[in-house]
Amino acid sequence: ADAGFLPDAPDDQSRKFAAILQKASDTNQPVFLPPGNYVVSNLKLPKRVRISGVSGASRIVYGGDGFLFLAEDTDVLALDGVSFDGANRPLGELSQGLLDARRVGKVSIDSCDIAGAAKNGLTLESCAGRVERNAISGAADAAIWSVEGRGIAIRDNDISDCFNGGILVHRWQAGADNTLISGNRVERIGARNGG
Repeated sequence: ADAGFLPDAPDDQSRKFAAILQKASDTNQPVFLPPGNYVVSNLKLPKRVRISGVSGASRIVYGGDGFLFLAEDTDVLALDGVSFDGANRPLGELSQGLLDARRVGKVSIDSCDIAGAAKNGLTLESCAGRVERNAISGAADAAIWSVEGRGIAIRDNDISDCFNGGILVHRWQAGADNTLISGNRVERIGARNGG
């Protein structure tokens, strides 16, 4: 609130949130998101991002016109207790998922809700870390798409109503992926592209 980033504000607050995340990254601090709805879009995340919220009450809503979150070549991406709503709005051509992580050293996504993605709910490319206890639903493609993993644990997630796969793990070249998938509940999944 001190930075003017307010819950339930009707306008897009991307610039304010980006400034908060950059300052927190520079000082290696976490960000707590109070309950409410926050409309943002096109956030390129800094090197260290740690966002926590009140489960089911702290909601980040995609404002459209591009992408929601992109973490690229970052050290830490930690999300805990935050809901992400894609509102079924189209994602840009270069975006692979509502939450898009590429070459992240340590991913930790825990107890989050991810809904209404126009592509994948969560995309992990060349990442290490864990995705646990999340609820992912309503993705136009897969709930979780991981490629070229460097040791990802995908555990105890509730995945439902996605149109082109539940959990997809791929590699572009032969090699150890070290992905662990266990304890997930997956239901009502389509295969729109025939997979």
